[in-house]
Amino acid sequence: MKNDQFISNSCDIIKHYKKSILVIVMAIPDDIQEYVEKNIKLMISQTETYLPIIKIVFPYSKNLADGIYNLIVGSAISVFINQYAMRMKYPTAEDFSEFAKIAYKYRDQIDRFFK
Repeated sequence: MKNDQFISNSCDIIKHYKKSILVIVMAIPDDIQEYVEKNIKLMISQTETYLPIIKIVFPYSKNLADGIYNLIVGSAISVFINQYAMRMKYPTAEDFSEFAKIAYKYRDQIDRFFK
């Protein structure tokens, strides 16, 4: 089995006259990733601002962190898809996988608001 068979779509091999270098390429373009992350950070900062109101308005909710996280990710996925649409492109399965990794890294930050 050749080594090439283990290389996914998100990798490029740069060939040099003496050796080859494997470069991992992110599925999501940098500008889209930056835009999505800015949106998530904005939503988190707004959550922090409205935290006292959220706790009063939803006194019977058992897990506010999950609800807030779902709202933020729902907003971010809309931004993510719209960014692709503005470029007349469709996100791939790899793009959605990368989006999930971006969104998940903010989960603990939201959990801390409700502890």
